[in-house]
Amino acid sequence: MLKRANGEGTMSRRKDSSGKTIGWRAAVTIGENEDGSQKRRWVSGKTQGEVQEKLRALQSDLHRGTLADTDRMTVGDFLKQWVAHKEREGLKPNTVQSYRDTINRYVTPKIGRVKLEKLRPLDIEHMLTSLREDGKSPTLLAYSLRVLKMALQQAVRWQMLPRNVADSVKPPKIERQEMKVWTRQQVAAFLKVTEEHPLHAAFYLALMTGMRRGELVGLKWDDLDLDRARLTVKNNLVEVIDEPIEGKKRLGKATQSSVRLEVSTPKSKASRRTIVLSKGTVEKLREQRARQEAWRRDAAEAWTEQGFVFTTVTGGLVWPSALAKAYVSLVAEAKVPSIRFHDMRHTAASLMISMGIPPKTVSERLGHSDVAFTLRTYTHLYDAQREEAAFDIADLI
Repeated sequence: MLKRANGEGTMSRRKDSSGKTIGWRAAVTIGENEDGSQKRRWVSGKTQGEVQEKLRALQSDLHRGTLADTDRMTVGDFLKQWVAHKEREGLKPNTVQSYRDTINRYVTPKIGRVKLEKLRPLDIEHMLTSLREDGKSPTLLAYSLRVLKMALQQAVRWQMLPRNVADSVKPPKIERQEMKVWTRQQVAAFLKVTEEHPLHAAFYLALMTGMRRGELVGLKWDDLDLDRARLTVKNNLVEVIDEPIEGKKRLGKATQSSVRLEVSTPKSKASRRTIVLSKGTVEKLREQRARQEAWRRDAAEAWTEQGFVFTTVTGGLVWPSALAKAYVSLVAEAKVPSIRFHDMRHTAASLMISMGIPPKTVSERLGHSDVAFTLRTYTHLYDAQREEAAFDIADLI
């Protein structure tokens, strides 16, 4: 029997265990393996027409010589290319770094040497099992799988793989952590302790608006209209992990990376929002302006003007990690329950909900993408309002 020539395609049905057709797939012969068997590139789809179109595109790429060669490419090699692609797409630096770190620390050490074309669902299952045995949390396992799925989906789009084998792997079940928030009394106690701290207004603003840490230290005076009691979130100050600085050492060893500050855009489109401020919040911001003016006079020529609301005493940027460090110290001093800095955002939501503020308004102030997400996240906080919604006709007459 004659072997098929390069570029010649074959098409077949994809069936489930009962023999029912669930889709179609096709392959193009692109050469021979070392053992003489045919080397093929596969595509798949739900309909015959869809696969025929993909097959023609595959044949066209082969004839133009632009078909990616994955014969010797490992999963590790491909993931490096994928991260570089995401970086070129313009993703936020911290998002790219999160993908890179997850791949380098958890995915590549487990399955990086597997040939991309040979990767199977069982390999990914073994990766998750190994990570679990290493003591990694279900949350980390689920995130590692999600990153790998995104990468392999790109391989399918690039026609390097016929299907995403990670789609067949179920993520581990994650136990939802109980949300920790402060009561009104605890909020008051914390703010009382911070009154003399240079960043008091930042903590006050976090609890009154639910702004994120990077949004707070990225806030500029130009983003404020104190006369109209309005604040517009336009910036997000982030710490970006960068390449190590040559010659720099820590504890006698060369550093593995360096960190720099970058003024970025907010987390999402919904995060770029305008927030109405209370009279008390406006007063705190006016006090912050007066305090900063005093710092400017004292620093004289040493002052660096950059237009930010929250700065050091010489006008320098406040790192998000420095804000968090100061927060931890003040929480201990206030003797209130220890919660994460991000939990102040949840506390702000809790305060708004307890005041009867509509979910849509809460959602907009927090910068959520839609009100449904707000309702899902804080569903337990709305229980009291649900009880109040139960009434009899006699209550209306």
